[in-house]
Amino acid sequence: MPPGGREEQSYYLTQSGVASGSWALAPSHSRSDEPARAGSGQFPILLNSPGMDDTTGLSTAQAEDLASHGYVVVAINHTHEAFAVQFPDGRTEHSAVPLDSPPDILPDLLVPTRVADARFVLDQLAAAAGHSTDAGPALPPRLADDLDLTKVGMFGHSLGGSTTAQTMHDDSRVAAGVDLDGPILGSVSTDGLDRPLLMLASDTSPWFGHAGWEPYWVTNTGLKLPLRITGTRHMSLTDEQVIVSALATAGLLSADVKNEAIGSIDASRSVDLQRSCLLAYFDAVFGRSDTSPAEIIKRLAQPEILPHL
Repeated sequence: MPPGGREEQSYYLTQSGVASGSWALAPSHSRSDEPARAGSGQFPILLNSPGMDDTTGLSTAQAEDLASHGYVVVAINHTHEAFAVQFPDGRTEHSAVPLDSPPDILPDLLVPTRVADARFVLDQLAAAAGHSTDAGPALPPRLADDLDLTKVGMFGHSLGGSTTAQTMHDDSRVAAGVDLDGPILGSVSTDGLDRPLLMLASDTSPWFGHAGWEPYWVTNTGLKLPLRITGTRHMSLTDEQVIVSALATAGLLSADVKNEAIGSIDASRSVDLQRSCLLAYFDAVFGRSDTSPAEIIKRLAQPEILPHL
């Protein structure tokens, strides 16, 4: 997890009563600035947008699994909204957006700003792939040559899911998306989409019945796959599923606090289901499996995964 993510994690765990210094995050499987493997061809790109106030790193379990199956996952920090973002020169920018901001700030300010961030990142990746002098900071060696800009997807949790849907609406380069328990906000809620969107909700999602999450999204012509995972809560669809569970097992959080945060589902099972859903969906959309996107619900059939109809 990047420094800003660790700072955010420390703050919120302290707020939950977990003593500072009583825990440490285990290392992930990622490595910094490693060169891309030579001669492996090009790979689809998946943008990742975190939830409101969150910093990249809370979707590591999902991102690493997708990367291990041949996707280039590009996580986006939405600076000045994210809890803390550390830049290469060492400076850190903290959030200027309180979590208790008026609801209108989400569709009117945050989502448009986030969409602009996502489109800027795509522009920078295209410049890097074309070896343009307009490209920003250098990517790890050989990675620019491995980017398949004809296959771009996006996924995000909570407001990151909102950002995914609106980015697809505004930018046709994004061919498919996954909304992980986020509201449908902005013009996409009335205009709909003409490309596939997997909508993976928690068992207690507050968005059921709202625009986009209702059974029939009248203006939507693209494939809509609304599913939910039983026994989960909103933050289950992030790395908190594992982190909070481990803290409860160690006796640092009560069972009640744990269940309120991440539900009753087994943590390993939940992560496996999330990874399976994301991989099967993107593989189907980008023609990397023999399953069509329309058949993906059958492919994902598990006792804990139910359609939201």
